[in-house]
Amino acid sequence: MNALALVIGNAKYTLEKDKLINAVNDAEDFGKKLLNLGFIVKSVTDCNRETFDREIREFGNELKKFDVGLFYFSGHGLQIEGKNYLTSIDTSFADDVSVKHTSFPLDEIIDYMQKANPIVKILILDACRDNPLPNQYRSIQAQGLAPIHAPKGTIVAFSTSPGEKAMDFGSGKNSIYTGSLLNHIDDTNIPIEDFFKRVRTSVYTLSNGRQTSWEHTSLIGNFYFNSGQLIHSVELPYKNEYIADVNFQSTGTDIDKVIEGLKSHDYYKQKPAILVLNRLLPNTIDESSLFLIGRNILQTAIGGEFTANSIIKNLDNWLQKYTRGDTNHVLNGILFEIYFNSKGQFRQTNFKYELIEDIFKLQTNEKYKSSFQFILKQLSPFKDFLYYFPSNPPTALPIEVKFESFEYLDFDDTKRIAHKLISVKHTEIELLEPYENNDFNSSSVNFEQFIDRLCKELCVPKNMLRLSMNTKEADINIINIPWRLKLSRQNKNVS
Repeated sequence: MNALALVIGNAKYTLEKDKLINAVNDAEDFGKKLLNLGFIVKSVTDCNRETFDREIREFGNELKKFDVGLFYFSGHGLQIEGKNYLTSIDTSFADDVSVKHTSFPLDEIIDYMQKANPIVKILILDACRDNPLPNQYRSIQAQGLAPIHAPKGTIVAFSTSPGEKAMDFGSGKNSIYTGSLLNHIDDTNIPIEDFFKRVRTSVYTLSNGRQTSWEHTSLIGNFYFNSGQLIHSVELPYKNEYIADVNFQSTGTDIDKVIEGLKSHDYYKQKPAILVLNRLLPNTIDESSLFLIGRNILQTAIGGEFTANSIIKNLDNWLQKYTRGDTNHVLNGILFEIYFNSKGQFRQTNFKYELIEDIFKLQTNEKYKSSFQFILKQLSPFKDFLYYFPSNPPTALPIEVKFESFEYLDFDDTKRIAHKLISVKHTEIELLEPYENNDFNSSSVNFEQFIDRLCKELCVPKNMLRLSMNTKEADINIINIPWRLKLSRQNKNVS
């Protein structure tokens, strides 16, 4: 199953008295957790009425492609004449009429999800919350949100029971409710109804009985947040057990035996499997099997098996016999394996970078243009985790690097100049975490080794890296870099 989530957190309301402390933290943390579990996630924080409206409409349209839809909101929510409204940061709280016309009706969100018609529809509302600041609530009106009917296939989860107010604090940087969601959502193979019961118990206990979460459900069948059932892939023409290939089971056919051999991690089984594959007629192999062959050829080559490695080194010649029309399902599988794991979920980090120099040479080959369009589409929801996107034609990745020079004593007590890496930026965003330049936190590399580490972390082939530096390459001998070089847009460091 594939799943799409829209996560909204509003905290910076126009008036100081209406601002919230943890609503954005809650949205960001919950969005990251959903991504780890296999959802494709769009996170938006501090959105005004126009943005709120646009995001809901786009969510409703995109949701038509998915089996599971989830909407999460943290911020001020309120009811007027028995109808629930979720507020944007520019909602006017002057009177009931102003609120109705400057906030978003919950019924409208439910209607969009109903029209998209995924199998499972989940709404989680961490609204109407107390706040540690005086006279400040996540419900502008004391009665909180009103009860609501959940249409067929829908579960609506509230942070409080009808009429209650809820705390904006109580679980570190999170509200009690979202903190409890985060605490239990990793529990494996728990039906969603049991999951929310666990959350309710935690909320009630941590609030000393002052807050009780509440759900209205008309779900049909079972749904589990953490069962390995969710994949990140969108509109793939392949069987689910080949996308989440941890679930692959051989039926004993020749091609299945080849896949079994490649997946064995045993050189003595992998090489014979490749020899059998090369004897099979390509037109006798179905598209899903070709896709999985591509995934496992790359795994086998990265593992060091010589025959598979030779295939990747001469990829164009080997792939041609598997092209059908303008599509090459084997190359689709190879590209997919770089970015997606055995559960069909986006890797986020530790991409299979090792052989992309050879694979991405094909970006300029018109025969494989559709494969690079294919992977670009699969990667489009994950722009916050990637810096380089393979495409045909290819585009270079600009990176700005700064070094700081310092003196050190060589083994013969000779003074020499080395450089410490102090900044790695992309589009003016700092990616490098601060670190101490000592033997415990840094390692020394030469310039070539530094480029290797940088390209691996950015998942970009060397010929596509456009590096700008504050030091000439000729002047660089030794570079001190973090022991574990990790780059992320989430860093707060600014140089």
